[in-house]
Amino acid sequence: MSNLTLAHPWLLLLLPLPLLFWWLVPPHSEPRRGLVVPFLPRLAAVVGRDPSRGAAVARGSLLRWLVVWFCWLCAVVAVARPQVIEPPITREQPVRDLLLAVDLSGSMATRDFTDASGETVDRLTAVKAVLDDFLARRQGDRVGLIFFGSAAFVQAPFTEDLQVCRELLDEAQVRMAGPQTAFGDALGLAINVFERSTVKERVLIALTDGNDTSSQVPPEKAAQIAADKGIVIHTVAVGDPRAAGEDALDEVTLKKVSAATDGLYSHATDRSQLQAIYDQLNALETRQVDTLSQRPRRDVYWWPLALSLIVSIGYLGAGLLWRQRLAARHLGGAGLAAAAPAGLLTAIEQFHFIRPEWLLALFPALLLWWGLQRQSDAGRAWRGIIDPHLLAQLWGSEQRRRRFGPLAWIGLSWLLLIIAIAGPSWTHEPSPFADDTAALAIVVKVSPSMETEDVQPSRLERATLKIHDLLEARGKAKTALIAYAGSAHRVMPATGDAGIINTFAQALTPEIMPETGDAAAEALALAEQSLAEAGGGSILWITDSIAPEQAGPLADWRKTSKVRVRLWPPLLPGKERDDLEKQASAVRASLQTLSADDSDVQALANAARFAQSFGSDGQTRWAESGYWLTPLLVLMTLLYFRRGWMVPRGVGA
Repeated sequence: MSNLTLAHPWLLLLLPLPLLFWWLVPPHSEPRRGLVVPFLPRLAAVVGRDPSRGAAVARGSLLRWLVVWFCWLCAVVAVARPQVIEPPITREQPVRDLLLAVDLSGSMATRDFTDASGETVDRLTAVKAVLDDFLARRQGDRVGLIFFGSAAFVQAPFTEDLQVCRELLDEAQVRMAGPQTAFGDALGLAINVFERSTVKERVLIALTDGNDTSSQVPPEKAAQIAADKGIVIHTVAVGDPRAAGEDALDEVTLKKVSAATDGLYSHATDRSQLQAIYDQLNALETRQVDTLSQRPRRDVYWWPLALSLIVSIGYLGAGLLWRQRLAARHLGGAGLAAAAPAGLLTAIEQFHFIRPEWLLALFPALLLWWGLQRQSDAGRAWRGIIDPHLLAQLWGSEQRRRRFGPLAWIGLSWLLLIIAIAGPSWTHEPSPFADDTAALAIVVKVSPSMETEDVQPSRLERATLKIHDLLEARGKAKTALIAYAGSAHRVMPATGDAGIINTFAQALTPEIMPETGDAAAEALALAEQSLAEAGGGSILWITDSIAPEQAGPLADWRKTSKVRVRLWPPLLPGKERDDLEKQASAVRASLQTLSADDSDVQALANAARFAQSFGSDGQTRWAESGYWLTPLLVLMTLLYFRRGWMVPRGVGA
């Protein structure tokens, strides 16, 4: 059930303020024009008017005061900020870090495993399939990846983005860490990774098919250190225990490692056994989380404002119609208020309106305001009775008019009311648990030219340092990393873990790129695909040149893509910069100049934040900014409690 509450209930103390305003503020006297004729008493009797001299203090009817008090009540309630408390949103906070150490030595290419369809596959393929299913069940854990062969390295530090782990695991290849097995070093690396963990439960699952052949740290020694630090190690042996030589399986060591840390040892010779082992681990390592709860609040200040708008327009509109009926009956009738020009509309093109349909209320409000202004013309009723030439002579001198009277004031009030009700907004509401900043795909050209040292330490290193600063500025916003030269590669899919992106960005060098050249269009297309998976966002393109032959492919990509592209080149000589801007015009990229300070980083972070993005359900919630007009509306409504400050409505207004 949703509940209604006030964010600032103490502002309801403003309700009796009009009584003080009425008492302290002097009355408002409205100047008017008069008709100079010797037969004025008889003429006034014919038209049913009681002439008076000089400025007059208008008095309102009981209905008028009821309407004003109602509008005041609505304005005060609006400034007190009514909010709907929505059903709670919960988030499960991980309390366990799970690290997977996967053997990628040469023996993992042995085809002796049977998959679910009965076909023979290599060991790594079987391991990937089962681990993928295992990771799919680990929602609530932070997971990290270590790959090891002749050496061990961290492929992914601890992250809650398990989809990233699954994709990185899928991209793993045999021998990418060397042909041998450094099991002890992998355990030592895992201990170092856990040193940065702050959770209580630390679990390592080590998967290997061979004996230790190249470690500097004996596995048993590493296991003892892990036990002292509270790390539980489960070992999974894959392969034939009867094998000899480098392919031999050292089950004794694996059992000692798991036993030293109160872990589990398992052995599998086919995929079904491997699946059973992970099912057992799933049951052993039950999912543990802390649950956080947050009840979001939705601003509904516009509800009382909408009531105020409807009642005020309805009241004055009914009065205008009543006056027109009397005018038709008595052949005249003049108002007393002088019209003043309405306030100017401020530029609102840059705003997004949450409820744009309420802007249609501008038309009836403007029509009514025009009718009231026309009705307030004191000489209009006489033009049909007295000859225009004679009327000009009989019409008395006009007193000095106020530039902003009650009629113009009500027009401005309606304008601000409608804008506030329509809900101007230019930013998303932050999620209770995470940043709703739009995703960003960083596309980096990794070519030998980017190692030029005209910018210290080099163009590429300066770019990666700037990426580090940008990631810090974006917090937990999703970011993808694309590297390209002669071919484009997704280094990391969109993830909210800035540490992973930063780790891989710092490791980019031309030596790791499989092809030389320029595949800019392919890289942008890959970035767009990553953004689509992340719910939308923009592209940040870091390059020092664009090959001329890319002009056509880039133009073709732009024809089918609406993704915003920002170009962030290193500091380049004049001609290189001009050529780059010319080639980048094919994708209509906006340019961000590299600066010595962090002004460029902040500008990019702010620009990327408001890119088109969607939540997991395809929707976003915009922050209600119209509320900040309510204090002004309260002050404007208060003025209507000044004696004589009245909008002419009709007889007995």
